[in-house]
Amino acid sequence: MFKPPVLLASALLGVLLISGSAEALASPVRDVPVLTDNSLYRSGRIKSSECPDGALSTQSVADAKRTLVGLWSCLNASWSAHFKRAKLPFAPAKLVVLAKQTQFCGKKWHKDINSRYCSATKTMAILVDEDYYLPTREIYHFHYVARLYGNHLQFLTGITDAYGALPSKNQTERFERVRRWALQADCLGGVFLGSVWKSAGQDSEGWPALLELVKENGDHNSKKDRYFAKGKNIVYWLDRGFRSGDPGSCETWAVPSSRVA
Repeated sequence: MFKPPVLLASALLGVLLISGSAEALASPVRDVPVLTDNSLYRSGRIKSSECPDGALSTQSVADAKRTLVGLWSCLNASWSAHFKRAKLPFAPAKLVVLAKQTQFCGKKWHKDINSRYCSATKTMAILVDEDYYLPTREIYHFHYVARLYGNHLQFLTGITDAYGALPSKNQTERFERVRRWALQADCLGGVFLGSVWKSAGQDSEGWPALLELVKENGDHNSKKDRYFAKGKNIVYWLDRGFRSGDPGSCETWAVPSSRVA
């Protein structure tokens, strides 16, 4: 049975989710070019590529690790080539696949998270376990892994630091900005998936099935925590990236609040 995944860990969440007045309405971000006019948005369409080793498996821990490494290799190759064509600085993201919770990036692993990104070493750790990863339908992990890599791209392009430095008037605005950041990663994940889907996703349940699953998960989580976007908006940004193939379609910071609710 599908088990809704937990939001990936971010050191920023501890800073942003500070209680405060929620009376004022949230609003789009203005006058922060790193967020609203980033050079990534002008990098053009990503080129399609083959990723035959990116078909994910949840049959066993060993199979999950092997296929995760394959997909991650495609992510590094695809985005590296894209950044090179756009003459943007790039560093590949390392991947650590864990079978159990352990210390990572100098910190104890929190029991409620399934992944962590270490900006100091540009390394993503993904927990492959029998509580979350293996029971979750394989197709969902295409979205999960590709959006994690989106967080790496946000770090490389200065988006994460600029987002973390944004002042906020109240909790409503802080929650909305978490969603703008997360939805951008969803969209960037969609950009990549659209470029490799013919090979990596050919034996999967299909793109419409993935969108349906993502919507279900988003609706489930957004009812409990408002730093999760509604399912329809996650689907909008994921599908937008998938169909456009262009990081320029992933500017989530200046759009109306309704699009990131």
